[in-house]
Amino acid sequence: MNHEIPLILNVAVALAIAVAGGFAASWLRQSPILGYLLAGVLIGPFTPGFVGDREQIAVLADVGVIFLMFALGVAFSLKDLARVRNIAVFGTLVQVLLTMAGGMVAGAILGWSTMQGLFFGAALAASSSMVILKTLLDRGEIASGHGRLLLSMSIVQDLIVVVLVVVLPMLISRQSGLAPLEVAKDVAVTLAKAAAFIGASLAVGLRVVPWLMGHVSRMRSSELFIVTAAVLALGAASVSTILGLSAALGAFVAGLVLSESEFDHRVIAEVVPLRDLFATLFFVSVGMLIDIGFIVEHWEMVVATAAFTLVLKALSTFLGVLPFKVAARTAAFTTLGMISIGELNFVLAQVGLQQQVLSSDIYNLILTSSLATIVLTPGAFAVAPKLSEWLLRMPGLRGRFDGVTGTAGAGQLEAHAIVIGYGRVGQSVARGLRDAGMHVAVIDSRLSRVRDGVADGLPAIYGNAFAPTVLAAARVEQARLAVVALPDFGPARAAIKQLKMLNPAIIVAARAEQSVNEVSLRSAGADLVIVPELAGATALLQGALDMLSLPR
Repeated sequence: MNHEIPLILNVAVALAIAVAGGFAASWLRQSPILGYLLAGVLIGPFTPGFVGDREQIAVLADVGVIFLMFALGVAFSLKDLARVRNIAVFGTLVQVLLTMAGGMVAGAILGWSTMQGLFFGAALAASSSMVILKTLLDRGEIASGHGRLLLSMSIVQDLIVVVLVVVLPMLISRQSGLAPLEVAKDVAVTLAKAAAFIGASLAVGLRVVPWLMGHVSRMRSSELFIVTAAVLALGAASVSTILGLSAALGAFVAGLVLSESEFDHRVIAEVVPLRDLFATLFFVSVGMLIDIGFIVEHWEMVVATAAFTLVLKALSTFLGVLPFKVAARTAAFTTLGMISIGELNFVLAQVGLQQQVLSSDIYNLILTSSLATIVLTPGAFAVAPKLSEWLLRMPGLRGRFDGVTGTAGAGQLEAHAIVIGYGRVGQSVARGLRDAGMHVAVIDSRLSRVRDGVADGLPAIYGNAFAPTVLAAARVEQARLAVVALPDFGPARAAIKQLKMLNPAIIVAARAEQSVNEVSLRSAGADLVIVPELAGATALLQGALDMLSLPR
C-alpha cells in the first residue's frame, strides 16, 4: 500500500495547484490552460517548495492526450467541415506550411539544424482549439462566420499535427546513415500503414460501433456508456501503438468513427469530464518542464521568440485565407484568432525533446512562447474589428473583401426554438412551434426519441440537455425559446440553469410534474412553468363555469 502513496500525493497536489491556477487564470480573464501550466511550474524542479514526480504524473497525462484526441475525433464532423472545406483545408494547409517554413528560416538564422528548425516550425503551426473555443463562447460568437471558420481550421490543424506526430519521428529515427530514398520509403510505409489502419477502422467501426453503442444506450446506464466509450478510445490507441503508430492517432480514429453516428454529442458530453481531468494533468506535466531561471536569464530571446510567433502565425493565417472570398471581419478575426500555440503542439514538442532533436533551450522557448500567445488571444479578438476596418481602407485589399458578408456555408439555426424531451408532450410542442413558423431543434437522452425527431425532419441531438456541448450543438446562443418538457425534476432544473448560463436572453418554458417544484424551476431561470395537473384542473373548472354561464 505504501508504494501507492507517492502517486496519490503527486496527483492530489498537482490537481489542487491546478485548481488554484485555473481560478487565478479565470479571474484574470485568461484561459485555464495558462493556470494549469503555471501550476506545473510551481511544483516543478525549477521552483522551491514541493517538487512533484513528473514521471508519475506524465503516465496519467498520457491518458489525457488519448482522451483529448478521442474527443477531437468525435467533434470532427465531416459534414460541418464540408461547408467551409476549401478554405478550411487548403487555407489551413498553406498556413501550416508557411509557419513551418518560417520556423526553418528562423532556425537557419540562429544556427540550428534543419530538423531542429522543422520541429520548431511544426510546434508553432497549430493553434489552441480550447483557447479559441473558450474565447468564442465568452464572446457569444461560436455560430458566427469567423467562429465556424476558426473551429474548422483548428480541427484541420490538429489533424495535420496528428500526421506530423507519426511522420516526424520516422524522419528522425531513419535519417542517420540512410539515403534519402530509404527515408522516403520508410515514411511512405508508415503513411500507408496509417492509411490502412484508418481505412480498416472506419470500414469496420462505422458498422460495429453504432450497433454496440446502441445496445449499451438501451441499457439506460450512464456509467456503462462512459466505460464503453473509454474502452473504445484506449483500445484503439493500444492497437495503433502495437502497429508502430501513434497512440494519439488511434484515439482520434476511434472518435472519428463515433462522430458520424448519432451518439457523438452524448459521447462528448459524457467523456469531456474524463478528458478535462486527465488533460489538466497533461498541462501540469508540461508546465513542470518550464524553467523559470531560463526565462529570467534569456528573457530577450523569450520575448523575441514570442513576438516572432505572433507575427508569423498571424501573417501565415492571413495569407492562407486571402485567396478565398470571405468578409473582412471574418478574415480579421481568423487572422488574429489563430495566434495561440495549441495544446497538441506540446505533444509534438515533447516528441522532439524525447528524440533529442530539440534541445532543452529550444523546448523552453516553445513553452514560454505558448504562455504569451495564450495570454494575448482574448486581446487579439478585441482588436480584430479595427483590423477589419483597416483592411477595408487598404486600396489593394478593399476589392477582395468589400461587399462580402460572410463565409460560404450552409445556413445555421437562428432565432429558433429548442425542445428538450421529445416524448408525447415534446412532440406536440415541437409540431405546434413548427406550424407557427419557427425552426425547431430537439434534444433527448433516449436514442429512440432522437430517431423520432430525425424521422419528423427536425435537427435531433442525442445527449443530456444539461451538458454545454449538447446545448451548443443545438445552437443555444442563437435560440429565442427553449421548452423543457422533461418529466424528471433534477435534469429539468439542471437544463434550465445551463440554458440561462449559455444564453441569458433565452425564454425558457418548463413543465413541472408536481406543484412543489414550480418555485425551484422558476428560481433556476424558467420564465414560464406549467404544472399539468393544475393546468388540467384549471381547464376543467373554466369549461364547467362556461357551461353554467357563471363568471370565471
